[in-house]
Amino acid sequence: MLNLRITKINEKNYKECVTLIYREKKEYFDFLFKNPIKIIEKAVSRSIPPFLPENSIVFEDNKGNVLGVLLFAPKSAFRHGYEKWFKVLGFKVFGTGLKLSSIIGQILINFTVDDVYMISVSGKSLDVEYELLYHFITSHEFSRIIADVPKSILEKYRIFGFVESQVFNDRIVRMHKKMSYKTASGIGWDTHPLVKDRKLVLGGIEIPYDFGLKGHSDADVLVHSIIDSLIGVSLKMDIGKVFPEDKVPEGMSSMKMLEEVLRMIKSKGYFPTSIDCVIISKYKLGQFREDIANNLSDTLSCPVSLKFKTGNEVYPESKGLGITSICVSNLIVI
Repeated sequence: MLNLRITKINEKNYKECVTLIYREKKEYFDFLFKNPIKIIEKAVSRSIPPFLPENSIVFEDNKGNVLGVLLFAPKSAFRHGYEKWFKVLGFKVFGTGLKLSSIIGQILINFTVDDVYMISVSGKSLDVEYELLYHFITSHEFSRIIADVPKSILEKYRIFGFVESQVFNDRIVRMHKKMSYKTASGIGWDTHPLVKDRKLVLGGIEIPYDFGLKGHSDADVLVHSIIDSLIGVSLKMDIGKVFPEDKVPEGMSSMKMLEEVLRMIKSKGYFPTSIDCVIISKYKLGQFREDIANNLSDTLSCPVSLKFKTGNEVYPESKGLGITSICVSNLIVI
């Protein structure tokens, strides 16, 4: 994700985080608390279990705006510290406290020390929420995620791969998901002819030659091969299906296309972990390797390796007829 900063709930962002947490499970918190946003704000700011800022993942943009938050609680977070609720709830502690105790009792049913309870995963788009889950699953070693889900958002959790365990009442369903992931690999290939009076763009970097690649977009053959490798394994499509020429503006940036593809595949639970490419060209391009690789790595959020080959006078590319790019991508699937 571009311009992404990973942090935790803190004194600067906690109100934005609470708004997202509440918005996701509004029915749940409306049942539990009166004036729930204020109650959750106090619980988070005072580190009252299970609303512990230390057990959070927050995505912010480069301006500090919160894009999404995941708040979780291992079994240890439910063991002590509940006397702090007296200061938050005041005279309401008896009525609301009974509800809270009942909810915690339900949470602890079949809850082992290898499980983790997910209070909320809420973001400004589905790909952000999926990326929060990806970061959580690949950064922790629990065996199972437990979540109590209002029926209004059951479908979102099913998309995430959660399955129903039991129905507590007419509002809430207990769901769970294994804390595991798979790996997948995709291959992509693309060729464009070389022509005069076109910019030569590779990996989003303009190469200072007096010729370029012919194509409807900016003809970035390297990025096109990466896109094909990603959407082939994840969406079972190719670049022409996702970006038909009659719907893509002429000269469109291929990097913009790549950013859109990343949003699409992340919304399906696919996350690139490494990209390996071979570019076949008559022209010496190795001097641009670092700039191209860094630009692609910043966008893909994973390592990118590049090899440049001349074809040894065997292929058409050796004669300057075009440039070919072949790409293998490795991904984690959650």
